[in-house]
Amino acid sequence: MPEERQPLVITPQANSDAIRHCMKLAYAAEQETRAISARLTSAHEVLRATGRYGGGLVPFGYKKAPHPSGTGWCLAPDPETVTVVRAIVDDVHSGLSLVAIAHRLEAAGVLVPRDRHAHIQGRPTGGRRHGRDFERFRWTAGSLCKILRTPALMGHRVHKGATVRDADGSPVLIGPPLLTEEEFQALQATLNARSNGTHPKGRETSLLIGVAHCTGCGGRMYFATRKAYAYGDYVCRASARGTTCSAPASIRAGWLDEFTVDRYREAFATDGEVTRGQLLRDRVRVTVAKGRSGGGRERLAGPDTSRLTFTIDSRP
Repeated sequence: MPEERQPLVITPQANSDAIRHCMKLAYAAEQETRAISARLTSAHEVLRATGRYGGGLVPFGYKKAPHPSGTGWCLAPDPETVTVVRAIVDDVHSGLSLVAIAHRLEAAGVLVPRDRHAHIQGRPTGGRRHGRDFERFRWTAGSLCKILRTPALMGHRVHKGATVRDADGSPVLIGPPLLTEEEFQALQATLNARSNGTHPKGRETSLLIGVAHCTGCGGRMYFATRKAYAYGDYVCRASARGTTCSAPASIRAGWLDEFTVDRYREAFATDGEVTRGQLLRDRVRVTVAKGRSGGGRERLAGPDTSRLTFTIDSRP
């Protein structure tokens, strides 16, 4: 019978021989780990170079299929999702926003790529994200953008977001293209035209990220710049998370920053600089309710504090 494995126990009284033995075992384990990692890296490089599917999430619009060589797997168009991809592309060219397209897919009950992959594998859909449990994940503008921007739509093998190329510089194909190169470039041009190729630069660090929350849905509020204005706002981003807020809130960022800092200084009897790290460490939470519509001089004087709530979570 093979010798039964016993745990290696090192006591504070261990001598130098025991310590050297442990160091040798640790070194051997480290070398084995490096060797395994090198073998896996090499294997994946071979799969990428030969256009074989090596596992993981299948690009939307495709399904796993046997490789023509008879060894391994490649990708083939999935009849059920190819039509969805073509419909999404047509909607983009027609001028429909990605948020509107996401709502259409939700209404039609189309599964997002992650949930579809889980369904095919016989696993439950959904999971945990941002501290919340979902029975299934929802379509968002971000998830659509990932699908529409990937060269996998042309059948390219993709690694870290870029096309894998052979020694001659030609794309390595992992399956038949869903879009021709001309169709793909036209799609990118349409998406680029919408953003005008520019993205307003936000502040390096927004003070209240993770601190400010929308009363309507309980979700975090994020800083958003305003074109032609020197200031920005904290806004509810429920639609970007694939959810709907019954009363999405927004407020001028400078006003909410000042309100929060003033309340923090009062609560902690300090007059020093207040940082985001301090607010998060001390479990500060500020909630913002939706304001009334319309304008007026009184609304330019400062925030309506009746819709702001400052709390400190005292739980350990």
